Amino acid sequence: MSAPKAKQIVVLRGSPRANGNSDQMADRFCETALAQGCAVNDYALRDLSFVPFGEVPDDHQDGLSDALNKIYDADIVVLSTPIYLCNMSGLLKGALDRFFDFLKSDYLTNPQPSKLSPGKQLVLLQTQGEPAARYGNLLEQYGPALDKLGFAERHMVRACGVRDIGDILSHADALAQVDALAKSLTTA
Repeated sequence: MSAPKAKQIVVLRGSPRANGNSDQMADRFCETALAQGCAVNDYALRDLSFVPFGEVPDDHQDGLSDALNKIYDADIVVLSTPIYLCNMSGLLKGALDRFFDFLKSDYLTNPQPSKLSPGKQLVLLQTQGEPAARYGNLLEQYGPALDKLGFAERHMVRACGVRDIGDILSHADALAQVDALAKSLTTA
């Protein structure tokens, strides 16, 4: 009897600041996933040169192309971002706009609008300097698009009141949530 296939994870880090709070949350998720034997493909968007819009020619290749191609085989897609001006970072939004390429040309009427296989899970790791009453759950805001893309199972860990690099380390609850979520998704 062969061993089960390792879960495939793609991480898109949306912070323009290396080792920022959302990066540290992504680090925790990745460490747990790797300890569970998962294959992790980790991309810091700040290090990639890519076109941040939806429809690009089929033959277009840029710094984001490898990550997007790996999402086809991924079991879990992790997005990490700080909140800037009431929303995810521009880097992550630009990458998320490219998810339009995962939709079939007739996505508006097709009952199966996504080119992605069903069952993929999406994780959002969100940090913000403001208190919890601000900004809310970005997964709800982007819900209609994520539904069309086939990310029916979505999870979020949100750390509020973190602004300076390292502030996340004083948020034991958020870090424990990241650890627990990573473990539950990678061992299920």
